[in-house]
Amino acid sequence: MINNSLKKIVQFKLKWLAKIYLAENKPYVIVISGTTGRIWLKDKIIEALKERSFSFGANKKNFNAEIGLPLSILGLPGAEKDFEKWIKILWKGLKSVIPSKKKKSPDYLILEMAIDHPDDMDYLLSIVRPNAVILNGITAIYRENFESLDEIAAEYGKLIKALPWNGLAILNTDDQRVKNLANNFAGKVISYGCEDGADFKAFDIQKIFDGQQFKIEVQKKEREIFTKKINRFGKHHIYAELVKEVIKDNFKEQQKEFFGKILDMSTD
Repeated sequence: MINNSLKKIVQFKLKWLAKIYLAENKPYVIVISGTTGRIWLKDKIIEALKERSFSFGANKKNFNAEIGLPLSILGLPGAEKDFEKWIKILWKGLKSVIPSKKKKSPDYLILEMAIDHPDDMDYLLSIVRPNAVILNGITAIYRENFESLDEIAAEYGKLIKALPWNGLAILNTDDQRVKNLANNFAGKVISYGCEDGADFKAFDIQKIFDGQQFKIEVQKKEREIFTKKINRFGKHHIYAELVKEVIKDNFKEQQKEFFGKILDMSTD
């Protein structure tokens, strides 16, 4: 990793370049967080947006913390300890926010946000505010830096509190701590999981020779049930498939068109 002095300089400049980029382009930001399954959720969200032919950007590698997050927003690589490479990366970042040099920005940004210490989320939220948040699970992976799982959950709760009035919280309600975070948000909450009461529920789960087969029940005005087969094993892949269905069901048109309709309705 880069030394502390260079890290502070790079971190400061990247933060403000990312903030300028977001202010200029206003992408719809989908944040994936929690301590489990983020990479699988991201892959399935990408699949869902591709199926809708939406333009999007997403984290590369594990770019999800104080330096990686703005790099992901700006679509830039990292450079480890190479000072000259960091200068070039920062120059590219500057060009990405200069109007005459900008490329067409994606409508959606899919961003993992990771923490490992108390108040890490405050810094990440000072860079980007989410439009939608997906929380999959809260485990003791960072237990050495937190007093309890409830303290870890409170840190993730800051994401939910940061949502706008028209935001979306997508929560795995098989995890009681994640389920409780719905109390932090008065807007739209969609639940998923394998337990009764979830808006998108997986049940009748069966292992087959090349993966898993299960049914998905969607609670809407008219209840919908369909069968899904995947060539992977493990509940984390089932959760990822549920999130993909949530995204497909709730993102059916380009976000600029969607918000344009909201504005039109508000002026009628």
